[in-house]
Amino acid sequence: MKIVKLSMVALLAASGLSFADDVKMYDRAPSVEELQRQLSGGDPGAPKKKMRTRAIVFGDSAPEPAQAAPAAAEPATTVQIAPAAAPPSRPAAPAAYARPAPAAPAAATMEVSENAIAFPINFRVNSAEILPESIPFLESIVGLLQKDPSTRLLVEGHTDSSGSPQRNIALSRERAYSVMNYLIDRYRIDPTRLVPVGKGFSEPLGGLESTNPKNRRVQFRIIG
Repeated sequence: MKIVKLSMVALLAASGLSFADDVKMYDRAPSVEELQRQLSGGDPGAPKKKMRTRAIVFGDSAPEPAQAAPAAAEPATTVQIAPAAAPPSRPAAPAAYARPAPAAPAAATMEVSENAIAFPINFRVNSAEILPESIPFLESIVGLLQKDPSTRLLVEGHTDSSGSPQRNIALSRERAYSVMNYLIDRYRIDPTRLVPVGKGFSEPLGGLESTNPKNRRVQFRIIG
């Protein structure tokens, strides 16, 4: 098992690594039970599929991850990535849910499920503004989080390969933050339960060209 040190702001894309083992793409808003089955790899209540551990160097203020199990004996792979920029701005959240100022970058480890769900979240062109037709998908995620208060999710923004790599990384990151902020501000989801990352077009869906519009999506994985 490899532990790959990456910058959260480089968003796991610069390494060229893929982590799209088992992605289920939905074209309609699924039920909470469907989400539980896909994310856990089995029926609700069944033991969750073993998670893969990765180390992430957080360049932004981010929820403190749960304590991960010790890494396997295989040597760690280190990827050097440029310092991160500040996270994109968003409308002020209610005072009770305001997040602290960004902290200094710190190394952390977390367990990330191999199973993922992907939604075709639509945004305004070249923007992180969520369009109304995508709200039912986010409501499915809210239902999942409300049903199991222990669930924590990695929120992954993905693009197709249109445009420059730098812009796609930034845009996918902004969109991941936008989804996270929507869940926090509209439904008062605890911010510590969500970790946003942007991956640009580093992980196209299986069988699709990188230019295919279906690659513009938001994915969710369970984190430990």
